[in-house]
Amino acid sequence: MQRGRWVLVIFGVVALAAAVTLTTAVFVWRAAKRTVVREVLTPKETTVDLGTLVTQVRELNRLETASMRVFHIGTITQSYNLVPNALGGDEITFLAEGDVIAGIDLSQLHGNDVWRSPDGTLNVRMPPPQVLVTRVDNAKSRVLTRKTGMLRRADVDLETRARQHAEENIRAEALKKGILTLASQNGEKKMAELLHTFGFTRVRFVSVPAPPSPR
Repeated sequence: MQRGRWVLVIFGVVALAAAVTLTTAVFVWRAAKRTVVREVLTPKETTVDLGTLVTQVRELNRLETASMRVFHIGTITQSYNLVPNALGGDEITFLAEGDVIAGIDLSQLHGNDVWRSPDGTLNVRMPPPQVLVTRVDNAKSRVLTRKTGMLRRADVDLETRARQHAEENIRAEALKKGILTLASQNGEKKMAELLHTFGFTRVRFVSVPAPPSPR
């Protein structure tokens, strides 16, 4: 009889422990569920100060967004009046191959170039595109012909001036082919991608200044 009582006592203790464990598990599950729902459904707000944003963008300095490889053949001739070139002339024909890189100088971005519309859209007035680098590829450039008159010495600086002339023409040719338009378009794409990382999902590029603040 006493043994039966002990069995009942043990059974009761086990049942009580199981009930406590189940209650605890249900409580933990409900708490975890509330946490998950809160994390998933509760919107998160990120506040970015526009002054700080402009400072961070300006620190990027130059944004290279377009490049072109350009070829140029130019001739420079030195001659004298009444003296045939075969006697007193000096002529060089130079083949130049070079690169032109254009982009945006972000250090020119100012605080009033970035503002937010009432609908949350971030408006950006980008600095104008410009040629950042023009260089002649010396490994790919060479003198094609050199003609020096019989009665004179060759001008040792003529090739240097031919290279300078070629660099100027390479830059002009890239401008003629629309490198600045390409740099502007690519610059807006890259800037939009950068601003998206700051949390701005709607970005609009404009050419007008920010509207005056209401008084």
